[in-house]
Amino acid sequence: MDYGNIKNSLGCTVKHRARYFFTLASALGAFFVIGCNEETKPAQDKVQSEYERSETLYIGGFDWTPPSSFNPLDYNPNFPIDGNSRITYESLLTYNQLTGELEPMLADSYTSDEDKITVHLDTKARWSNGSPVTVDDVLYTFKIDSLLPTPRHGNWQFLSEITNDGGNNISFHFSKNKNPLIILNAIAETSILPKAVFEPLIQGAKSGKTYDMNRIAEFKNDSMPVVSGPYNLKTYSPDQIVLERNDKYWGNYKFSGKKPSPKYIIHSLYNSNNQFNSAMTKGNLDISSVFLPRIWEKARDSIRAWSRNEPYHLPGSITTLFIAHTRTPFDDVELRRAMMHAINFEKIKARAISNYTPVIQPGFILPFGTESKYFNKEDADKYGYSYDVEKAKEILTKAGYSWDDNGRLIDKKKQPVRSFTIECPQGWTDWEDAIKVIVESLNEIGLAAEEKFVDYSVWDKNLRLGTFDLAMKTQTAELSAASPWNRFDQVMGSVSYRPIGEEAFANQGRYKNEDADKLLEKIPALTDEKELTEAYRALNRIFMETIPVLPIMYRPTQFYQFSTKHWTNFPTEENPYAPPQSLVVAAGVKGLWKIVPQPNAK
Repeated sequence: MDYGNIKNSLGCTVKHRARYFFTLASALGAFFVIGCNEETKPAQDKVQSEYERSETLYIGGFDWTPPSSFNPLDYNPNFPIDGNSRITYESLLTYNQLTGELEPMLADSYTSDEDKITVHLDTKARWSNGSPVTVDDVLYTFKIDSLLPTPRHGNWQFLSEITNDGGNNISFHFSKNKNPLIILNAIAETSILPKAVFEPLIQGAKSGKTYDMNRIAEFKNDSMPVVSGPYNLKTYSPDQIVLERNDKYWGNYKFSGKKPSPKYIIHSLYNSNNQFNSAMTKGNLDISSVFLPRIWEKARDSIRAWSRNEPYHLPGSITTLFIAHTRTPFDDVELRRAMMHAINFEKIKARAISNYTPVIQPGFILPFGTESKYFNKEDADKYGYSYDVEKAKEILTKAGYSWDDNGRLIDKKKQPVRSFTIECPQGWTDWEDAIKVIVESLNEIGLAAEEKFVDYSVWDKNLRLGTFDLAMKTQTAELSAASPWNRFDQVMGSVSYRPIGEEAFANQGRYKNEDADKLLEKIPALTDEKELTEAYRALNRIFMETIPVLPIMYRPTQFYQFSTKHWTNFPTEENPYAPPQSLVVAAGVKGLWKIVPQPNAK
């Protein structure tokens, strides 16, 4: 199923907005374009600001683009509206990646049974204009997803209805395509919107059975938006987005009436990793989600990450090389297996990502944290792979490959295996360095691989249309209530399969496997832990045997590093009162109430 294309915060510097007219029939084929051209200002030696430093938290890495829209119905809104940020618009529940639990947000509890999931909306919840957050607001928010081509439009194939059960109780009833995991994800990741604001907007864009998304996108939502979260938009410019605390935020009661510590949150905008990192070193950023190499050397600048020990960041995702399964030579599983044995993972770990990853294990299940109970080491040893060039060559030889006098790989038809490219967005330096290592590794077994670093919009379009050879991507960047099922589904589920040339937002490698599909359909409805473990074991075995994508490295859901020059008491491995989600994402937001300004902050 198509879940949409979540904006990655690691390289794009501006967005160009195309104009479209959507119908419900074409909703899932919505075409999105992102460009990266316009530059922002370089990092200054010291922030020149009208905002008191002891009251202001500076963050970076969640947006790279001069702001243009804060409309949650825009295909690519600016921070803090995009992604899973929860400091303006809130969700009913929110996922804590440390505990694997769903925590209260707008809802104060939930229950689940065979037919439905029921949430109880907190009766204290209020919009920033003082009006209550109502059941009608919730119902209309989810109705929007049934009307418009949002990333969650497809969720409605798993819902029969959403009902007002009275007493602020709301039930999400499963359809015949029962999938509680998708519905839990939707509950935890859907921003609840005020019906009074968005119903007139959507109705005004309706013409028959169609909705003019151009007209909806004209609403920039940039003047005192009606939100439920602890912060609201104050002002913005090409180089920063300024949020101001809502001192009357309804949720302060959860913190004994205390307000969030920063009065202002300012997201600074730069146009490269290096400029973000320079600002961090100079003390102009307090939190950054940008890749910062050799974090252990930054202690001299009062900077650290979640942990003081390797891998420093908390892993939560798997970066992979997507494979064009419909293209030769990648349609040969033996070649794919040989490639896995040829890749020097240790060199990637050291050279590309500063050892910010544990040693990668075979398969597509994280062998640590909340997923570790599903990881089977015996299967990983039997069906998996490790760096072994001679093993790679042995696999190729048995499969009928050979080499010419220059070491170039010759296929089973006695023809040279064609050259191919490995691509990622230009400027994403950690990915670029990883690809350089992979190119070297594949050259060792006679494959003529080449680097291809392109504009973000080109990379994104190539993935959607399937016009690539190999492309680096982290398809499911965040842990959630649906992990690890959604990670498998996003790269293996044939329900998302589209022919080359048609847009796909999941399964962009165009992989097919009937046995995998059966397990992907079965797993979400399983409640017996033993059955669930066995199902994941079978699915992970299929993954290792057929290699839908090439897992390259574990990564954090966000890089999380902070400076203690101006603020202290950030959540850490030693003080894990909140997950390492930069104080603005999901359950990490509660850290805003506990950080403390340094006495000398000015």
